[in-house]
Amino acid sequence: MSTPRRGGGRRLGGLARRYRAPHRWPLVTGRPTLGLRVERGRFQRAIELKKAGRLDEAVIELESLLVEQPRDPFLLTQLAHCQLRRQRPAAALEELDKAEAAGGVTAFTARLRGDALYRLDRFKEASRAYDEADALGDTGAWVLTQLARCHLRSRDLDAVRGAAARAVERDPGSAQAWTVLGDVALKAGEPEQAEAHYRKGGDLEPTDQYAYARLIEARLLQLDPEERSQELEVLLRGSGRDNPYLSAALARLRRQRGDEEGAAEAWRDSRRSPGDLFARKQEGYALRRAERLDEAAVVLRDCLLKEPEDVILFRTYVGLQRRREALDELRQTLEDLLPVAGSRRGAVYGELRKLPPK
Repeated sequence: MSTPRRGGGRRLGGLARRYRAPHRWPLVTGRPTLGLRVERGRFQRAIELKKAGRLDEAVIELESLLVEQPRDPFLLTQLAHCQLRRQRPAAALEELDKAEAAGGVTAFTARLRGDALYRLDRFKEASRAYDEADALGDTGAWVLTQLARCHLRSRDLDAVRGAAARAVERDPGSAQAWTVLGDVALKAGEPEQAEAHYRKGGDLEPTDQYAYARLIEARLLQLDPEERSQELEVLLRGSGRDNPYLSAALARLRRQRGDEEGAAEAWRDSRRSPGDLFARKQEGYALRRAERLDEAAVVLRDCLLKEPEDVILFRTYVGLQRRREALDELRQTLEDLLPVAGSRRGAVYGELRKLPPK
């Protein structure tokens, strides 16, 4: 067994190396399939901007082209893809509705719809979209990997195994497919099998921070419970300090020990960016469980305004504010939600009607 590098946990088998790159987002641009009658230079510029990651500029260029061709399905699909990469899944869904109304459902639009719905935690709808993309001929492993993740959220382990196994069969070199096989093994209480899958994923994509963090977590679960957090904290002080997924693993371990305040702190440290709503929500939930209700209310309000269609978050926030008897704060938040509530607008009105008059 190799010797752990300095800064890593002494029981983690030499895995404490630093990983530099986050999860990669697959880039698919596709080609126009229906009468694209626009000035080719402007169109090429929009695609080049998108490929270069200059998404705000790409959106502006695509929207200017759509003024001339408002029902062009290819342009609308490209705009939807840009919005998704800008972390605006609701806006992406709006453009996909227009694209599919104009040109029908394709494997690519179904895949984008699945990705947008997954970002919104609408996992049942996302799984249907991924199934449709697969049926329409998507040949990559991404759709099946995401389908497996949707089933994992609904705790259907047999369906997860089936989708993940198909993903590995379709593309044995897909690190993400092996990683999701590890996820289902870990969920099933098989840390040794999970470790093998995560190691395979890490070998295929050595810079994947998520696969590495999950590999560490699988190893930790094979230690005595009192050793787990200690080993991970050592790693986080050393070579693992730049890996947010390791902080998330620490948050989960602390919650298992009943340390909700420590879990909230670890979730705060795990945020990959200021816009990382998942970690921010988990921090808020941990603060609520720790009875730090005032702080939880601030965090969850901020998340709700950014993700108003999250049903669990909405119900949690409303219940929390009623428990605090902070009805004026609740009223203000509900009023602020109305313009952005989307499909939850009726629920927001319903809660407003329950409040006593000012």
